[in-house]
Order: sequence, then C-alpha cells, then structure tokens
Amino acid sequence: MKLKLHNILVFFSLLLICSCGSDYDKLVKRELATGKQYNDIFYDLKLGQPRSEFYETCWEYNKRKIFTHGPSNNSVQVVLYPTDTTRTTEKIRMLFYGKFSADKKIIGMDIEFSYVAWSPWNKNLTSEKLLPRVKDTLLKWYPGNDFIKVKGNLVKVDGNRQIRLSKGPGKDVNVVIEDLEHKFSNLNL
Repeated sequence: MKLKLHNILVFFSLLLICSCGSDYDKLVKRELATGKQYNDIFYDLKLGQPRSEFYETCWEYNKRKIFTHGPSNNSVQVVLYPTDTTRTTEKIRMLFYGKFSADKKIIGMDIEFSYVAWSPWNKNLTSEKLLPRVKDTLLKWYPGNDFIKVKGNLVKVDGNRQIRLSKGPGKDVNVVIEDLEHKFSNLNL
C-alpha cells in the first residue's frame, strides 16, 4: 500500500513538473504552433536569405551611402537619426552582421546599438538610457507580442522570429534576432 501511494505521489509530482514550463517556454511553443513566418529583419534582409544576398544587399545600401563598414570592418554600420534634427547627440549607431547556417542562409542577426556621441562622462548616453528607446523602436519595427523578461534579458517572440534585447556595460545595447525554427530544429519542444 505504501509503495503504491509513493508511486502515485511520484507520478503526480512528475506530471506537475512537466506541465509547469516557464512563461518563455509556453510563449515559444504557442508561437511556433501558429506556423506563422516572420522572416523580415530590416533593410531588405530576411531570415532564410542566402549569404550572397546579404552581401549584395549591404553593397547596394553602401552605394546609396546608407550603410558603411563598422569598426575594424567586422560589421555593417547604419546611423539612425532622431526625428528632431536639432537633437544631434541622440544619433544612434547600429552595427549588425548576419548569423549563417551551414548551408549559408541567414538564421539570425547580431545587432549592437549605441549613441554616436557616447563618452564615459556623458551619463545621458549610456546603455541604460538607450535601452528603452531601442525597445520602443523594435516594437515599432516588429509589431505583435510585447517583450517579456527572461533571465535578465527582454525577449519578444512572434511566430518563428525571436528578438532578444540586453543592456551591455557602458554604451551598448545588444539585440539578437533569431529564427526559432532553425534554433530548435533538433529539439522536441
């Protein structure tokens, strides 16, 4: 009798543990289950696009003087201007570079935002001050679900696209856009 009761308690404990996923896990499962594809990133770049198209697109925007190379030629740079052109200290530098699969398709994008006029002594241009602006901008660029807090980051999931937002030390706000279908293709969620 005691063994039977023990087995029943173990069974229900395991059932409770398995059914209690985190809010993030539930969000990912729900969004992937919709089958919706959100592949747009920005500036004509898309998840699933061949690496050669990434380079061609960047080159075309470079010829139009919208893109340039980032520091050390390790990224693409875009300067985002505030709507109020008199607020020149609020120009934002966006550095980005694609993440590619083994078959050379875009599976994500690493992005770094910072104020162009940042300096260690200018406390109004830190990552802490920039993060809410970047979050608001991302919500305009990618409408849908809001961000939720996950292990110190802010995460937004819409269909197959995940956007992770985090504050770096000093000046940088980091964003990673990922294709969850690729990320979890070998896992059973």
